[in-house]
Amino acid sequence: MKKILVVHALIVLSGGLFFAACKKDGKEDDNDGGLDRKPMLTNYADNYVLPAYANMGQSLQALKLRTDAFANNPDEAGLSALRDAFKTSYLAWQQTDLLEFGPGEDKSLRMYMNTYPATVSKLKANIASGNYNLDEFGNKDAQGFPAVNYLLFGTGANSADIVAYYTTGPLAANRIKYLKDVTDKMLEHVQAVNSEWKNYRNTFVESTGTDVNGSLSAMVNSFVLYYERYLRSGKIGLPVGAMTGVAKPELTEAYYSPELSKELALTALESVQAFYEGKRFGGRQQGESMKSYLSALGTKDDNGQLMADLISTELDEAIAQLKGLNGTIADGVANNRPAVLGVYEQLQQVVPLLKVDMVSAFGISITYVDNDGD
Repeated sequence: MKKILVVHALIVLSGGLFFAACKKDGKEDDNDGGLDRKPMLTNYADNYVLPAYANMGQSLQALKLRTDAFANNPDEAGLSALRDAFKTSYLAWQQTDLLEFGPGEDKSLRMYMNTYPATVSKLKANIASGNYNLDEFGNKDAQGFPAVNYLLFGTGANSADIVAYYTTGPLAANRIKYLKDVTDKMLEHVQAVNSEWKNYRNTFVESTGTDVNGSLSAMVNSFVLYYERYLRSGKIGLPVGAMTGVAKPELTEAYYSPELSKELALTALESVQAFYEGKRFGGRQQGESMKSYLSALGTKDDNGQLMADLISTELDEAIAQLKGLNGTIADGVANNRPAVLGVYEQLQQVVPLLKVDMVSAFGISITYVDNDGD
């Protein structure tokens, strides 16, 4: 781990972003070095979080429309259109999944949207009985994107077989209903979080302290946890067996459509970098961010490089390595494990930069427990 030097400046101009001194109730705020965190929180809320949830809702609306159309007329053309909508929505989720703070955390959105791999035996039991409650914790691994992935790609050897899964046999109607119920529930969850975020926005922006109840602590903890546990470990480390030494391709995200797994991981990683750098959702324009705040604090490594820039550089390298991985992640795990381990190791390089160096510079604490054994 790199030794760091923390330098505080009263006024720092970095990358065109300016943090001014802030006063509250006639007294200077507790912001480090007189730096105001409110512009950063405002940028995140207005230019990433709210647009991301709105986009997520729109993509799920499109998925619901395609699901309903397929349910009314199950054929191969409808299946193809439904799969396309599923892919678009799953990619949108990769841009949203890192936002598990505030209402997203309160509603455990990730757990119900993307617990993978899906437990197929549970899916089949739900379909067979026709009696299930998707709001129950026990069904977290029988719904969401992993369940839809199985239902659209894993129920037959080809498109004709999958269409037959929904058109013949005594359980065909149950299968159609389950597909619709899972899709409807995803939309319901996201709409609820989106609605609550609109009400929560002002609270988030105004909670500028560094204590555990402040927005900075909640956001940064969620961000680092997502990167460490759900991106680095979930998408790469667990399938390749980085912690156990045993490769398990079946743990790959989107297991039933393996050609999608790398695109999901890459979108997630690019979204992490965009969020860290304060880019608007879906755009390149940057605002106040974790990166600009860290830069303003002047935190450097032992070579004199700004830690804010070093994190971006290491993320650039991780993106390049992931892009350079040939074939699917599952194929790489099974047939070219060293290459996938290389991606994991580069992702790991970023963890202490975020979890130790950035967090320490911000004056906050990690509040989650790292229990993945690495």
